[in-house]
Amino acid sequence: MIFQAFAKINIGLRVLGKRPDGFHNIETFFQQIDLCDELAISATTDGDIRIECSDKECPTDESNLAYRAAALLKEKIGDPGIGCRIKIHKRIPMGGGLGGGSSDAAATLTALNKLWRSAFSNGELMEMGAALGSDAPFFILGGLALGTGRGEILRPIKTRIPYYGVLICPGVRVSTPWAYKNLNLSLTNNNKIGKFIDFIAELGDTSRWAMRFPNELENVVFQKHKSFRDIVDELYAAGAFYARMSGSGSTLFGLFDARNKAEKAKLHFQKRHQTILFEPVYR
Repeated sequence: MIFQAFAKINIGLRVLGKRPDGFHNIETFFQQIDLCDELAISATTDGDIRIECSDKECPTDESNLAYRAAALLKEKIGDPGIGCRIKIHKRIPMGGGLGGGSSDAAATLTALNKLWRSAFSNGELMEMGAALGSDAPFFILGGLALGTGRGEILRPIKTRIPYYGVLICPGVRVSTPWAYKNLNLSLTNNNKIGKFIDFIAELGDTSRWAMRFPNELENVVFQKHKSFRDIVDELYAAGAFYARMSGSGSTLFGLFDARNKAEKAKLHFQKRHQTILFEPVYR
């Protein structure tokens, strides 16, 4: 069977402080988008978990998050005889802050829960996902959600905001641990406007997003990759009502209120970078 693993963008990202477990408490709006990997998953009875991927840079061993998801679910079921074959057709750029690996893991958990005829609830699958990656639970939930804690505490949001987006992929990988390690927390804590949760009722007013929803990891990443700030400025100049880096990068995105504006921006950037048009996915 074919399963879709959708990417995400972060509409704002604030870092609130470091936790005793080494992670950071954050607040962000996760938004699922229609760019997706496709996973062909089949159940077997040989006890093996096998991964194939269209992208040669994607690992296919135990370090692959889809493999780890299958292994974790198999352990929870407690049947050593069950196995699976997973063929991943990668469309989500790797290492770009779009959550491709976590989304593959979430899709694997959801798919194998059906194919192996186990009966775990979505809540239980989300708990398993949290053990694999901070944003994996979101991909099981989907749609639009406020993420707090390290990203695993989710509040679904029913507001549907129509727009058209452009992803700009500079082809540079940014290490998430590096970005957090080099973040000046005292500086970010001095620049708080208010909690994201306080603005949920105002989400439909996209004219306020640029002021309300910064991505505080941009301060670190843009110092090292100065061209990223130029891309964000160009997106605003092209008519975007909101432009940011997704997660810890390196993907930048712009959101537009009309498709023709997004298409025009894509034409502008595609001469220099991989660019992808997208729309939000709601559940």
